[in-house]
Amino acid sequence: MSDDRSAGPDHGSTSGSWPYTQEPVPPGGGSDLHTVALNQPTTPQPTNPQRAAPNPGPGPGVRADPRRQSFTQSSTDSTLRRLAVVARILWLSAGAALCAAAIVGLFVGVGEVELLIVLGAGVVLAIMPAIVDRIRSMKAGHFEIQLIEQIADNARKSAEMLRRLGMEHELDAYATIYTEMRGAELTEVRGAMLDRIVQRVSNASAVEKFDRGEVKDMFTLGSPIVRVLALGLMEGDLSLIDSEVLVEALKRPLTGNEHYHALKLVLGGWGHFSAAERAKLKDAIDSNQQIQYGPGRRELAERIRKL
Repeated sequence: MSDDRSAGPDHGSTSGSWPYTQEPVPPGGGSDLHTVALNQPTTPQPTNPQRAAPNPGPGPGVRADPRRQSFTQSSTDSTLRRLAVVARILWLSAGAALCAAAIVGLFVGVGEVELLIVLGAGVVLAIMPAIVDRIRSMKAGHFEIQLIEQIADNARKSAEMLRRLGMEHELDAYATIYTEMRGAELTEVRGAMLDRIVQRVSNASAVEKFDRGEVKDMFTLGSPIVRVLALGLMEGDLSLIDSEVLVEALKRPLTGNEHYHALKLVLGGWGHFSAAERAKLKDAIDSNQQIQYGPGRRELAERIRKL
């Protein structure tokens, strides 16, 4: 599982066209995504008022009853509110049941992976009402996570390939949930959620050929989560590995996840590097003392040092 802990005080290089350095990355990895404000289309108005169709109003002999209309609207609103309450109860009940099952699993010898999956699903269901409330509190169209659009900013062909594979809505949904999970108690769940996103793009690069230059641009110019996804594409196709990218990710990672996946790539792609590149990668590992904050990172670094 990836390590979602903070990468430490290093916040990465700000050279080049880096569009996400305006806000500092808070402890715990920070917000890896940005919200996109969409321009709301307005209803076109007739250019010639004389040609505008008049409002016919009620037909002959028909009188609109405002009290009846008000009653119908009130009844509809009341039904929607009841359905929302029922859905909230079902979400919370299912989440609590899964969390309880995970606790019981601790005492019956269930595997750690299974426990984490059940616990993660329970937490997601439990916090889903809060996520829905937050989305509803925003104006329509002003809160939309578009992960593929972020990728397209610097890697158009790669974004189109992911769309063609039918991954756009799935990745956006995972990214929305990942972004909404805040607090130290959700660190492991956030890590598991990002692992899922990285695994999906890794699977995509295993079956489709991505452009090596675009993948490098995704890392160099992308937001923190897009940088991690660029590393995920390299994991699926080791021919995409770039030693300069990995040196940067090892020396100045923006998140603990980025640091973890860079170490994972160095270990998995060791045979793809020249002797000089291997020396630079080991120096980059030793130069970043923030590696001590992640047990997963420490283990990978020790394995690499023994190569």
